[in-house]
Amino acid sequence: METFEFVKTVILDFDVVGFHHYPEAPEQVEFLQHNHRHIFRIRAGYEVKDSNREKEIFIQQDLLTEYLHESYGYPCIFGSMSCEMIAEDILQFGLEDGLVWVEVFEDGRGGARVEL
Repeated sequence: METFEFVKTVILDFDVVGFHHYPEAPEQVEFLQHNHRHIFRIRAGYEVKDSNREKEIFIQQDLLTEYLHESYGYPCIFGSMSCEMIAEDILQFGLEDGLVWVEVFEDGRGGARVEL
């Protein structure tokens, strides 16, 4: 029987409450220039080699949530950061721990994905 080496990723999926604004919003959506609230859905993937809980989902979610709350408060005040910027920040934080991609969605609808 042939042996394969699988690519494995542990995936997190959690929410944080936050506010942000888009100062240069186009006229069609100028309301976004003002601070507004979202439930930011964060999805993140950690590359793993071991198939038996090398990265525990609850622990990793807690680490990322704690990072966001320590950096941006509770609720998170992201200022003029876009979903892309938030995802880049989270990815940068988790790089040394094996994080390889991050998605940030606004209210579970549109968002951004950043990956290595």
